[in-house]
Amino acid sequence: MIDRRRHPKLRQLARNLHIPDTGDCLGELRKHAMATVRRMLKDWPVETLDDLRRLVADKLSVKIELLFADADVERLAEKYGHVVGHFRRILRAEFLKSDTEGLLIDNPRPGKGGRDYLVIVDARGPRKVRAYFTVWHELAHLLLYPPKQLVLEGFRRTPTADVKLKDPVESVVDNIAGLLAFWEPLFKPALLEAAGSSLSFEAVERVSSSVAPDASLYSACVAAIRAWEEPALFVTGAVSTKRDGTAPALRLQAVVPNEAAHDLRSDLRKQMRVPPTSALWRGFHDETGRRHYSDEDQSAWEVSGRGSLPPLRWHVEAVRRGQFVYGLLTDMSTNGEPFASERRLADATAAR
Repeated sequence: MIDRRRHPKLRQLARNLHIPDTGDCLGELRKHAMATVRRMLKDWPVETLDDLRRLVADKLSVKIELLFADADVERLAEKYGHVVGHFRRILRAEFLKSDTEGLLIDNPRPGKGGRDYLVIVDARGPRKVRAYFTVWHELAHLLLYPPKQLVLEGFRRTPTADVKLKDPVESVVDNIAGLLAFWEPLFKPALLEAAGSSLSFEAVERVSSSVAPDASLYSACVAAIRAWEEPALFVTGAVSTKRDGTAPALRLQAVVPNEAAHDLRSDLRKQMRVPPTSALWRGFHDETGRRHYSDEDQSAWEVSGRGSLPPLRWHVEAVRRGQFVYGLLTDMSTNGEPFASERRLADATAAR
């Protein structure tokens, strides 16, 4: 099996950029993209993530256009019809007849004051929550190509989630997009101020609304987990059937731990059945969207044929979003120490 960090496609990208291609190419490409953005910031410091997106787009010579209604297809076809042949037909096919999330379009003749690239992203209806990240995905692509190199012939579609997982280039681009969409020097200080000592959905929503108002709760939670210094996990659950035909049940669909959580043996995995005793279970079955809380132990979770997971205490906050339940698992302990919530209550009682 090919080590994804040394995949031939990533090694070729690294060689094109004249960066090391014999070790962890994924890490080298990520460092290259981050260093490129930091150089951009030396010319023009920013205060918000929206400012950062505009700066990166300007430096990469990209014009960004969002579709908020079907009528915008005709408007953009009229505005940019000179860029690509049969442009109106392409836009109608991609955004009105197909399920395309975004297009990255090469402009071979930008003209005076024009941009080398055009990014068109679908922000209609439910697609609006993904549009923020889709724009960053396309900008991240351009960070991995030498200046003035022909990136594509005509246009490229934003890949589906399945393709992003399978294709090593799309996977590393998605990783870089996640780092840029919640640029840590801007996002982390705001998160710590909003959360204080306790990471919560309320804190994530508050900081997201102030620094990344167009981002989805899912992407903001992933970024918050990455920035949080104490052990924590973000999970999602939905009703699904395992490949072996097991009856449908509420199972984990995504498990995102931070580095600190790895050290504590947080053994949750995708497709594990959610126990009915968990706040995740209650949150999923509460379609009003109320938040549910509980102090739990990982030993309540079981693996078929292997029994219970090792003991690990954590605090759970869960809330339903569409067909999914989202969960934040924080305040982890393996040594029987009280939860932070219990410690705060004890401290308050002692203070009286």
